[in-house]
Amino acid sequence: MKYIFITFNGLGLPIAYKLKQEGCEVIVGQIDDIKEYVMEKEVNKAHETEANKKRRLELFRGLLDILPADEVVKKMKEIKNPHEYFVFFEENNLYRWADQVRDLGFEGNFPTKENYLFEVDRDKAKQFVKEHYPKLYIPQVEEFTKVKDGIAFLQKTQTLWVLKGQHDSAKTFVPAIEDPTLANNQIVEMLQNYPEKYEKLGFILEENIPSIIELTPEKLYYDGVPLATTMNFENKSFGSGNISVQTGCSEDLVFPTDMEDRINKIAFPPVVDEMARKHKGLFIWDASILINKRDGKMYFGEFCSNRPGYNSLFTELSQADSINKFFENLVHKQSPFTLGTVAASVRLFNMNRDEDTERVSSDILVNFQPNMEKDLWLWDVRKNTQDKLVTVGSDHNLAIITGSGKSIDEAVSKLYRNVEGFAFAGAYYRSKDDFISLDYQSSIINRLNYGLERGLYRLPFNVKVGDIS
Repeated sequence: MKYIFITFNGLGLPIAYKLKQEGCEVIVGQIDDIKEYVMEKEVNKAHETEANKKRRLELFRGLLDILPADEVVKKMKEIKNPHEYFVFFEENNLYRWADQVRDLGFEGNFPTKENYLFEVDRDKAKQFVKEHYPKLYIPQVEEFTKVKDGIAFLQKTQTLWVLKGQHDSAKTFVPAIEDPTLANNQIVEMLQNYPEKYEKLGFILEENIPSIIELTPEKLYYDGVPLATTMNFENKSFGSGNISVQTGCSEDLVFPTDMEDRINKIAFPPVVDEMARKHKGLFIWDASILINKRDGKMYFGEFCSNRPGYNSLFTELSQADSINKFFENLVHKQSPFTLGTVAASVRLFNMNRDEDTERVSSDILVNFQPNMEKDLWLWDVRKNTQDKLVTVGSDHNLAIITGSGKSIDEAVSKLYRNVEGFAFAGAYYRSKDDFISLDYQSSIINRLNYGLERGLYRLPFNVKVGDIS
């Protein structure tokens, strides 16, 4: 197939680059102005410094041919054979761009405004859960627009909370202690340190479920036809032990599951099939499920309605023979996975900072061994005038590295062999010991074992979990 990518932040560019390496025709459209990218209610507050914009627009320069998104959309309206192209929208809030080409005959994923609202409108999501998820509880949520109001609330409550900002720059923070006073004081400190970020679009305090076990099932459809389900165990925290500030994803484990597994009956009620049938092309649905280990109650976490997850999409793709084959299977309404495969990923962070500006350092050389390139998903890179790969410094997310196999041991071992083949001065990543740890209850392997013991799913591969070396 031929491919068209529409991007703002560059989340999908690692996939576009790999497709180009496979010999596919790839067109990339870059959204220039942040005010065109954000939701209507955010336009007046949306601002991107010239320095940030310059770096963002340098992502993958010299590696991909990148055009203005408006120009790409104009070209798409003139294409005579649209069915030969797969169009990839990396985020849900690109629905305005998807709306312009949705009915032109292209293959691909086409997010809608309704999809995006499932992510950002928490009242809408909670009401949906109440109506369609009878086995899931909903954590208590308090919403705020001003930091001072949130602090006043925290000083009066003895409930444990999680802090979640509505804007991408306002990080989710989960206190690492269970004493309500100390935990809430940590949240107060976060609010006091970053008031402008949490007040940009407001923030919420969500009830912190003690002894939490988080599982994220996902279901893939194409033109309404269910193709596959997967299970994702994600460590979001920056540091080992899941006791630090959260990132998008620091490491994860993903494998295809049997659609008849009990967890899939809980996560995908009939209404999800109904919604999928109304969507053209690829439709993705996942709902994170939070289980209180003390009493077994299941709580709703959040939806990623029709939006790829990162790192999980890279981890899924690494299980396919090729990236092109993965997408062609989707279009042909075939599962892109083989039951019995499993993959793992880890995110590498650029910890270097410019001494004068304290920005993420740019122009640092990126090297790697050729034999691990298939599992390397470069992110914050471009080619310099010497034809060398260097960092852009757009943000601290440097690259994702994956590993796959027919057992968890094989996948994780391959993952960290690949990491050893990546050379970058000042990279940070979570260790193999942490990935396979049994020493803290929220570790990936402990969560995997918990679901197995309760019959939520079956492992479609042969492994004795807990004996990984």
